[in-house]
Amino acid sequence: METTNYNMNKTLLNFFGALALFSLTLSGCSKKENPEPEEEELPPIELACDYFSEDRVLTNDPQRPVDYRISCWANVQGSLKIEPGVVIEFENHAGLMVNLDSKVFEIKGTASEPVILTGTSKQQGHWRGIFLTEAHNENNLIEHAVIEYSGSQALKSTSPVYEGSLALRGVSGTPPQALTLNHVTIKDGGSVGLDFHGISKNATVSTANLTITGNAGVPVMVSAEMAHVFDHTSTYSGNASDFLNITTTNYEIEDQEVVWQKLDVPYLVDDRVHVKKDGHLTIEPGVEIQFLSTGYLQVAPLLPPYNASLKIQGTDDEKVLLKGHEDANWGGIYFGHTQQDNVIDYAVIEHTKGDYPVGNLQNSGAVYMHADPVLRITNTTFRDMPNYAVYAYSGASPIKPDLPNFVFVSNIVTGTKGSLGWGDGRTTHYPY
Repeated sequence: METTNYNMNKTLLNFFGALALFSLTLSGCSKKENPEPEEEELPPIELACDYFSEDRVLTNDPQRPVDYRISCWANVQGSLKIEPGVVIEFENHAGLMVNLDSKVFEIKGTASEPVILTGTSKQQGHWRGIFLTEAHNENNLIEHAVIEYSGSQALKSTSPVYEGSLALRGVSGTPPQALTLNHVTIKDGGSVGLDFHGISKNATVSTANLTITGNAGVPVMVSAEMAHVFDHTSTYSGNASDFLNITTTNYEIEDQEVVWQKLDVPYLVDDRVHVKKDGHLTIEPGVEIQFLSTGYLQVAPLLPPYNASLKIQGTDDEKVLLKGHEDANWGGIYFGHTQQDNVIDYAVIEHTKGDYPVGNLQNSGAVYMHADPVLRITNTTFRDMPNYAVYAYSGASPIKPDLPNFVFVSNIVTGTKGSLGWGDGRTTHYPY
């Protein structure tokens, strides 16, 4: 009996022992024979202030959450290429002054691995930004990149001042500046997002798929000559002041055909925009333009063959709106001599006072006509203005009150003195 119990107990012990060994064997099969230790994260590489005095390529290191750190206002004089996935942190007021003449400046991320330029502190306006002062290579590129928390102070503090997270300096003569921006996010900056106010039409500049948001100023400052490089593929909303700001510099549209597209923010015109010799400006449906009190549009080629034009072309569903900023009075639209087909169709024009410093004119009309310009105004509403919808210089036509080049059809005039006023004091009321 005792032998039987012993044999039974041994059999059970052997069974459970074999089961335990089998379990250990299975467990061992599920693990690596030589498990690799976890990779240790490395700190960023500190770049000295003179690091960019020669050609450099910055690469992504997967072991570094932040690849590089910059602590100063670094002067970039050698070509610089920044590869996908690179993260650079900038200390307070640090940044890049790009002064590389014809050498290449390239920040090229990808959709899945953008280049990130950020601050050591994640707060609005921590580091200074990027200022391209001499950048002439047509291959200069910023693509699939994020620029955040910059704009701590002006990029150039002496006249002419440049500010923002990213600025391109205007240059006269040759070689022109050059830069392509594509899929770039500029956010949470301490001033304006992008400062292009100094560049003129000789610059080789293009933009697409931008996101400029969360900045303490306007998303964009730009000259009238170059406002057309910003289009509907980009978004500019969510800033402290949501306007594409057309500044006083390079205000002439000459020897070029440009289009102002509908954006997700209004245009804001600071002063005069002058369409002159061989200049043609088209304003597309849905565009909103606001004007400061000193702002106005002038279409005046000055010399024969008087080739210049303005086409404001809205639709019944998407009218073009021209109004005063914060409902203040602004100048209006001045036409002089132009013999091209000027059109204002499906527009709403508000708050104009008819003040045009270019001709020392005050209290005239929303549209001022000098020397029989070719002009057709249709389907347009004039409202809330102290003077006339249209005002003609008394010598504009040899057959007064006829204006043989002027068509005024299907318009609405409210809150004004009338449709048509003359420089000699005579008026013609709607309908004209």
